[in-house]
Amino acid sequence: MDTREQPGRSGAGFHAGLVLDGRYRLERPLGEGGMGAVWVGHQIALDRAVAIKVLHVTDVQRGTSNARLRREALALAAVHHPAVVEVYDYGETTDGVPYVVMELVRGEGLAERMARRGALPAEEAVALVLPLLDGLAAAHRAGIIHRDIKPENVILAAGRDGRGGEVAKLLDFGIASVTVAGDEARLTSDGGIIGTPAYMAPEQMRGEATDERTDVWGVGALVYELIAGEPPFGEGNLFAVLGRVVSQPPPYPRRAQGLDGRLWALLMDALRKDPAERTPSATALRDALAGWLAPRPARVASPAGATPPPALSPEAAAARLAPTLLASSPAARTAPSVPSPPASLPLPADDVPPSFDGLIRAKLDR
Repeated sequence: MDTREQPGRSGAGFHAGLVLDGRYRLERPLGEGGMGAVWVGHQIALDRAVAIKVLHVTDVQRGTSNARLRREALALAAVHHPAVVEVYDYGETTDGVPYVVMELVRGEGLAERMARRGALPAEEAVALVLPLLDGLAAAHRAGIIHRDIKPENVILAAGRDGRGGEVAKLLDFGIASVTVAGDEARLTSDGGIIGTPAYMAPEQMRGEATDERTDVWGVGALVYELIAGEPPFGEGNLFAVLGRVVSQPPPYPRRAQGLDGRLWALLMDALRKDPAERTPSATALRDALAGWLAPRPARVASPAGATPPPALSPEAAAARLAPTLLASSPAARTAPSVPSPPASLPLPADDVPPSFDGLIRAKLDR
């Protein structure tokens, strides 16, 4: 059977064995979404396995998804980083169906990992996102904002860290915002929004301009979900999620393993509603999380029979910790003065680490 590309073939006609442009042979479908499908393919000239992303015919006819795929190819080709999937080629079939050829990453999707294991310990979750933040920083330097950070767009590549372990890689820049020569190219209509509501930043919800702080929010939401087992603002009803993202703080996940007051403060900085108050960059968030992950003094167990100090209410803990927490926030580093935090800052007293507790007592004894 002749499996070469035939004129007039529609996007829906892609099948195993089809050869695109005489160079790439489709092997088997890998995944499919509303926009298109991803195939495991074979690059004939170089005899290597690749991933090939193609569009559905209805999307091509509408035109928007066609432009989106071109934008994704442009975005990914401009970034060379181990934590970002690499683009090899871009092309169109004889009837105008576009496709992108990418590296074939073998590993487990982060969404599948979470479905299998549930919430992760805080240290494991933070270690997992550090390379993603490095990759995002590289994308940001190229003028690219991902705008859709979520577990479904992360894959854990096997054997990519040089030690036989895993490295997280960021996929799907299909809704990326790309700045070229000072002009931002967007794939949304004026005032429109695009993305996944549970992970979108408030400015993205409102259809406003996005920048690297939008991706900082996305990573903050991702870390929260990794340690809590659910997105910070829930899922389900679209309007309910939108309302919580714009107006409510995320609930403190009391069952999260390894979450302490310092890490919670870093997550709250990444999830500030106002971008001006948010952690300013992927690099800044990466450095802050790496500092938290560095070896820390172990908790000292209370002597047998000792009476623990009385528990503080969340409001009291927040008020007493305010000087320490705000001193490390992005706003404190740029503003001449720091306002008092809201009384509702969700920082339970029983999760305040010993170092903070000692600091509080030292201040009270003065």
